[in-house]
Amino acid sequence: MKRYLYNYQTLVEFSEPVAAHSVMLRCQPIDNACQTVEQEHVVVPPRYWFQAGHDAFFNRILFGGTTDPHRILTYVSTGIVATDTYLVKYRGENLFLYRQPTCLTSIQENVLTTPDYELQAAYAICQWLHDHIVYQAQSTTVETSAAEVLKHREGVCQDFAHLMLALLRQRGIAARYVNGFLAGEGETHAWVELFDGYNWVGFDPTHNCRIQQGYVKLAHGRDARDCSVSRGLFTGTASQHTTIHVTLQEI
Repeated sequence: MKRYLYNYQTLVEFSEPVAAHSVMLRCQPIDNACQTVEQEHVVVPPRYWFQAGHDAFFNRILFGGTTDPHRILTYVSTGIVATDTYLVKYRGENLFLYRQPTCLTSIQENVLTTPDYELQAAYAICQWLHDHIVYQAQSTTVETSAAEVLKHREGVCQDFAHLMLALLRQRGIAARYVNGFLAGEGETHAWVELFDGYNWVGFDPTHNCRIQQGYVKLAHGRDARDCSVSRGLFTGTASQHTTIHVTLQEI
């Protein structure tokens, strides 16, 4: 068992004042068999009202908003999480849902041959991604598909996860997209959970490894669209710029 202190800060800046701003946040770690939230605090501007709930995938969400004109939204989520070896118990989820390609995880080309066993296939796919895809910051957008990543052979953690999902689903293996925190300092991170016949097992294709410790999960879904850390609507024509800073430190 290990314990981690997390601090997740987000700053959203608008080019001009916006009003009627509604937001949905996934900024709180979940509780499961290998992860327990011991303490948590979320700080939001006083002008915003928020309520807690769950989305269709049973991820924790905060949803709310404000009618006051403003140019900045900032919020902080911090707390302590105790983690065991990464292994998420199967709780009757619809596996068919996680075997189907999505717009972001659909590819036509079968680029490698893998063993039939789920875990062996996952190790082989991680190694192939490590050998053939280059991590390149700011080389893609949130809408970049696995097919585009395969074509250009570069991307960020979201892209590595999407392409691994595509390759697993080609083989009929149920797998889902995960986002959360990785030990150290940076932004939010993305990885994959696959169903091995008994449990959901974590793999990080960006770092070519099976996950054991050092990761704190926020949410999962079919792809990144299902579990974005923040989403909002507002009245106005402003452009926006989002800055995220995450620290995850063992204590």
